[in-house]
Amino acid sequence: MKALAKSFMCVAMAAYSAVAFTGCGTDSQTTDTTAPQTTNSTGASTQILTTASATADEVPTNPVFNYAKLKQDSDTVMAQFDNALVKNKFRGTVYYKIGNDFEYIGNNGYADKGSHTDNSLNTNYYVGSLTKQFTAAAIMLLQEQGKLSTSDTLDKYYSDYKYGSDITIRNLLTMTTGLPDYLGKSNESIRANSSLYDVADDKSAKENHSVIMKWIFSQDVDKEKIDEFKYSNSDYFILGDIIEKTSGKSYEDFLKENIFEPLSMTSTTFEKTDQLATGYQDIYDDEWNLYPGVAYSSMGLISNLNDMLKWTDALTDTQFLTAESREEMFTPYKSGFAYGLYVDEYGNYYNETSFYRFNAKFLFAQDQSKVFITFSNYTLSNPKNINQKLDEILQPYLK
Repeated sequence: MKALAKSFMCVAMAAYSAVAFTGCGTDSQTTDTTAPQTTNSTGASTQILTTASATADEVPTNPVFNYAKLKQDSDTVMAQFDNALVKNKFRGTVYYKIGNDFEYIGNNGYADKGSHTDNSLNTNYYVGSLTKQFTAAAIMLLQEQGKLSTSDTLDKYYSDYKYGSDITIRNLLTMTTGLPDYLGKSNESIRANSSLYDVADDKSAKENHSVIMKWIFSQDVDKEKIDEFKYSNSDYFILGDIIEKTSGKSYEDFLKENIFEPLSMTSTTFEKTDQLATGYQDIYDDEWNLYPGVAYSSMGLISNLNDMLKWTDALTDTQFLTAESREEMFTPYKSGFAYGLYVDEYGNYYNETSFYRFNAKFLFAQDQSKVFITFSNYTLSNPKNINQKLDEILQPYLK
């Protein structure tokens, strides 16, 4: 499938991630009632990736569809998908591929209400925690280059860290360090983290980065709980810093030179562009501003559908990472979490996120028999919900 007021944080926005922004005001969101823009095609190529984590003997396969019937009724099904986006007030971009004969692309809502610019294939979105899989892949590339090992303990990179001999890079990748989340999950937890008040909008990314790293390494860790899964953005923030230490480049430059440019992901970046959608909250209407350096290697990436399709290809062929790296990266550890990705009951890899008024979900099967990608720039447009609604439409085509 080759691609087509300021506080550090006001609220936590999802089970997966939270974000620093400005303001908690009021908003009235108008409903877009125009039909989504739809594109369809057939015959997308697939490549099979086999890993130790999800073979046919170990997990159930994805549901099997009557592909001939689905292809025959594709226009009807796509119209139903369009209606589902409007009915469920989903604003953003949706991609859904089943087998080789059904491929749906829908766009709905405004990328910018002021200029009446519609969301489209070229719209860029913040992708939140989807950033983590890119951070994990960068670590695997550095391991292939002999610059680090995932079994390295952190004292190799932070000699004064009191838990440095207890925590490995693999613990960071699998979120089994026991470290608290630097973003917290509520106003109360942020207020308790008084040292994080030193993070500020008028400071550079480097200055804020230093404050956050200092806070993370000041936190106590229960050694008995190391190796237990605990979702924490702190783990992936540290990984970004390790990438800088071992590569001699900034985190952003390393990913650009070793992932985005080789894969021709020309719209994927950590800097705002003219194509970046404006984030809207469906309740409030005030401005939110990310503080420099806060999202970083845990949540800071901006991308679009075309580039994420290229990324899907890279993760499911043999050219980007070695077989050994893919097996390590895709093998789930605790709570079904691999390196930057969860593994569901069918062996699909996925992550979903809510971040800074943006929502996203990315799911793919190893053989690309199922790919679901969705982005939204409206807080109440739930990717998981629209995924379920589209699955319901496909139910009559199950064998």
